Amino acid sequence: MHVIKALAHIKPNWTFAGVSAAVVWGLDHPWRLHCDGLVWIATSGSVDLAGDSHLRRIFVASLKAYTVQGVKVTSVARTLVDCALRYSFDEVLPMFDAALRKCCVNEESVLEACDTVRADVGPVLKLLHYADAASENGGESLCRAVIIEQGFAIPQLQRVFVDPANPRNEYRADFTWRFADGRMVVLEFDGNEKYVNPAMTRMRSTEQVVYEERLRESALRRAGVTDLIRTNYREVLGKAALAHKLLAAGIPFADSRSRLLES
Repeated sequence: MHVIKALAHIKPNWTFAGVSAAVVWGLDHPWRLHCDGLVWIATSGSVDLAGDSHLRRIFVASLKAYTVQGVKVTSVARTLVDCALRYSFDEVLPMFDAALRKCCVNEESVLEACDTVRADVGPVLKLLHYADAASENGGESLCRAVIIEQGFAIPQLQRVFVDPANPRNEYRADFTWRFADGRMVVLEFDGNEKYVNPAMTRMRSTEQVVYEERLRESALRRAGVTDLIRTNYREVLGKAALAHKLLAAGIPFADSRSRLLES
């Protein structure tokens, strides 16, 4: 944002696009998308930038800019389309989830944006199919993207469980699979900030956070959860460790004969 705002001050006519616009709109995405140090802008003219190693242009035939945080950017819908055409499914699903969660885009507007590009929009349609506003953050979206890409059945997001020992206590599980035989598997994605970020720990000690997590697990089991597994960012990036845990828990592949219940 510092780089983008500085450039916007120097070049007030620039309209930022792609992942640069995603930053301004506040759409979740992995930090690794910025490792190349590139800044993306939209243009209705030539995209040739010979000699400029850190600036890239995206052609937009009918360029309409929106001012956000004092910076001109492409629409959320066009931003999503441009990112979907340049990055992988797991990198962009967090953006789509965030846009739906913030209610700043809908399927129709994204499809309209698809009509303005000359490219195979298959990646956009796939992302629209799997995007879900119920995903609470980028880490959970990334985890779900890996689950999908590994071919596993899609879980229910943010299912609410009521503790039968104390009905006033409700708990939401990140991912839940229900089986016809009565089994219920919950997968929890644990980010490191959960234990160290004061905004998330509410000034509680790590020991207290861990203790409360154990109480939460006990309540989930009383509410019918038969298997509870945990994963983290490192396992999600590695993919194999997460896949092994899902297989061990009996999570079926999406193309297998379904043994799951819808809700």
